[in-house]
Amino acid sequence: MKIIIHSDEYYPTCAACAYRIKAFADVFTEKGNEVTVIASSANRGNGKIEDCCERILFSPAIKMNKKTTLIRMLNNLSFAFTSVFTAMKAGKADVVITTSPPPLVSISGWLIAKIKRANLVYDVRDIWPDVAVEMGSFTTDSFFFKIFKMITGFMYKRSDMITTVSPGKVEKIKQKLPDDMKGKVKLVSNGFDLKILESNTDEEIIKKYKLNESFTCVYIGNIGLAQGLGAVFDIAEQTKHRNVRFLLFGSGAEKDILENEASAKGLNNVSFCGVIPHDKVFTLLTNSQLSFIPLKSSKMKDSVPTKIYESLGVGCPVLLVAEGDSCDIVNESGMGCCVSPGKEEELIRTFDRIVDDYDCMISNRPKAMELIKNKYSRQQSAADFENKLRQLI
Repeated sequence: MKIIIHSDEYYPTCAACAYRIKAFADVFTEKGNEVTVIASSANRGNGKIEDCCERILFSPAIKMNKKTTLIRMLNNLSFAFTSVFTAMKAGKADVVITTSPPPLVSISGWLIAKIKRANLVYDVRDIWPDVAVEMGSFTTDSFFFKIFKMITGFMYKRSDMITTVSPGKVEKIKQKLPDDMKGKVKLVSNGFDLKILESNTDEEIIKKYKLNESFTCVYIGNIGLAQGLGAVFDIAEQTKHRNVRFLLFGSGAEKDILENEASAKGLNNVSFCGVIPHDKVFTLLTNSQLSFIPLKSSKMKDSVPTKIYESLGVGCPVLLVAEGDSCDIVNESGMGCCVSPGKEEELIRTFDRIVDDYDCMISNRPKAMELIKNKYSRQQSAADFENKLRQLI
């Protein structure tokens, strides 16, 4: 097959979307397919990109030097516009995969497929505008809601296949479609990248963050609107275990606000550590005692943070603040606990119980790692996706 992947973010950018799409490209090429990725020029980074089997065409886009709403929209729209012309260099295609969010670039994916006379696959990682409403970003009567609903509705109807990342999202999208279109919605889950297990331990990371000196709870990821990281402060303030440290790695819209709040509260056991290179995450998770993974709203029942797979896959227990699909995975692993968002007292009690009974929890480590490796690997998911594409065309 000749496959074009249309994605705003791609390798070597450190983002969940980039890792997902890179896994697709790797497996597709391993199976003998010809893969071309059209991605935003912002992914060039410092220009040092390792050799890879897929062809990458970087399409010009306005840089996001500041993550304001206006700059973000200009970035998305500029990539959406230029990517159509960049696709002219890609040659023929049997299938075009366009991934969302950002939903603003999706129409370009449809147009590229139309020009190439190729099958169109709409890969939905977060359902817009629903997820924005769940996070409280805007309401159902807002202008943005109506625009994004129109865009996604257009894509649902005109795609030959719709893929999404969790069982809950599959059902939610099906509810938006007439009966004769429900069958084109397929599950292509996120998962654990097995290549992480080939990583080497970085002793400098252990030394820098003193990972072997006390019980360490880490958060790794975006520090933004959907995460609800204020819950960390509740635990840090009220836990009976005063020697526990909380390390937060990442950047995002709420980082400065939360950092100032932690300072104002005098939380010396909470540290904001900035962005950590992805190849150091293995060391961080394998030498920390707990991975804290929160979602802000209980309405986000169909969201499954990628860090669940990564943490459990390398043997790090999980404290998850969420409901729904993500809890099913943690409970199945036997190496974590789940608390509903907004249950502050229960969260603190659960954290203390994990620390008290830690040896019991990590006794399930071999089972959890085997489960993630065999059932939830990103490579397995990508191979299943490749089979679905062959059936489609």
